[in-house]
Amino acid sequence: MSKPEFAHLLPPSLTKMVEGWFEEDIPSFDVGGFVVGAKPEVAILYQKSPGVMAGAPFVDEIFRQLKCEVEWLVSEGEYAEPVSICARVRGPARNILLGERVALNLLARCSGIATLAHRLVAAARRCNYKGVIAGTRKTTPGFRLVEKYGMVVGGADTHRMDLSSMVMLKDNHIASAGSITAAAKLARKAAG
Repeated sequence: MSKPEFAHLLPPSLTKMVEGWFEEDIPSFDVGGFVVGAKPEVAILYQKSPGVMAGAPFVDEIFRQLKCEVEWLVSEGEYAEPVSICARVRGPARNILLGERVALNLLARCSGIATLAHRLVAAARRCNYKGVIAGTRKTTPGFRLVEKYGMVVGGADTHRMDLSSMVMLKDNHIASAGSITAAAKLARKAAG
């Protein structure tokens, strides 16, 4: 079986998501960019901790919007030891620096989640656990797509992406509806 292309999981709304990150990080003047200008530069991204590299499609989109090129030296989902050069980014100095912090924060978070998911799945397999290791919906607001993506790259299941993904009735639903029977009846009426 060929290696999965994790980027194919991501929706077209990724472009807007990245635009939102830039709006948050650069709401007005970029004095640092003014200082460095548009001189062509190369930035090197290092992996400084052992783990699974995850988040490349997000970083690609960040730098695509800034007219920079990313050359990946560690593949998405690959386990690497420190200190490894993950990628090189080429482009105008100002543009590289505009995307640097957003990209590095995202890459560190997504890779950290992928690494933890990888470790948990491996531990379960060593114990002959045959079930599925899955995450919850307890994600950082506005960052769910990145966190769920990291889980998948690390080998875990997303369980459900949002409240619309599946019906899941918990104690609060049952208490509010009056009984499990009443809650299930109403859920079937809405969800089929």
